Amino acid sequence: MIKRVIPVLGFYIVNQDEIGVMLTLGKYSGKANPGLGFAIPIFQQVIKTPSSLQTIDLPDQQVVLSGNISVTISGNLNFRVADPQKAILGVSNYSRSIQQLALTTISDVLGTKTLEEVRTKKSMIADEIESVINESAVRWGLNDIDIRLTDASIDETLLRAMMRETEAKKEASAVKIKAESDKMTAEMFAEAADILSASPGAMTLRILQTLNDISSDKSTIVVPIPMDLLSGKQLDKFADPPVQDQKQAPALSDIAIRENKLYCFCPECSQQYDVTDIAGADRYDKLPNVPGQQIGCKKCGALFTLPTVRKQTNLE
Repeated sequence: MIKRVIPVLGFYIVNQDEIGVMLTLGKYSGKANPGLGFAIPIFQQVIKTPSSLQTIDLPDQQVVLSGNISVTISGNLNFRVADPQKAILGVSNYSRSIQQLALTTISDVLGTKTLEEVRTKKSMIADEIESVINESAVRWGLNDIDIRLTDASIDETLLRAMMRETEAKKEASAVKIKAESDKMTAEMFAEAADILSASPGAMTLRILQTLNDISSDKSTIVVPIPMDLLSGKQLDKFADPPVQDQKQAPALSDIAIRENKLYCFCPECSQQYDVTDIAGADRYDKLPNVPGQQIGCKKCGALFTLPTVRKQTNLE
């Protein structure tokens, strides 16, 4: 704000927070410093302006950011008059000039920024704007330039569209993360299945452990067990010995008597069995329709015929 001082009897006063210039016959003749001064009436005049920090509110303006996004920017500008000769005599209205320069610079600088940068990097953007304004402010006798961007708002319709876009990106990211998690889980299950299938009896132990974990539940539990999970060896444990042709008797076993006990030997694997108590007992016969007593080998599963053993009788 520029004021003209009217001397009283040639004397004038400049306050401590003011600074001015003296014109003699319309020509600059020196600075008017704070305090009491003297000016020749009619021939000299004093023009003063505040030397303290001045603040100007920047009106809201529409700025198109990078990506064709329109935002409304508001802020304020602080400055100080350092050289009254340049500020008062070099510029017709330094306050309006610095304000318009700030608005133009804000539009130019923000035109290269994204919305995310405007929201998160206001201080850095303000420093960039100040560096551009300082070049002209020095020529106008101004310094201590400080600009602050107080708000950056966008149109309500555009805001809703951006929110939908952000939500869609988050949903897509969530689906991707879930798919990757499912893939990792499937790979882990496949690896575990390979380990269980490679270890005999591992799947059986796993099923028994699962049944033990849920045994506290009194409800009926049905646990399906796929037959292909069991290897051939595991199936053999539960399978009956192979039934040979019943029309032909199995191979005859060798027998031996030691210490009043009767022993027989499997013709296939030579496994020895004590048959003292079971010899002649029909309930141990695997093939009742075939003559002789057929016994199954527990080692190799083969059937063999036990010779008929006659009980001794006293002969007179």
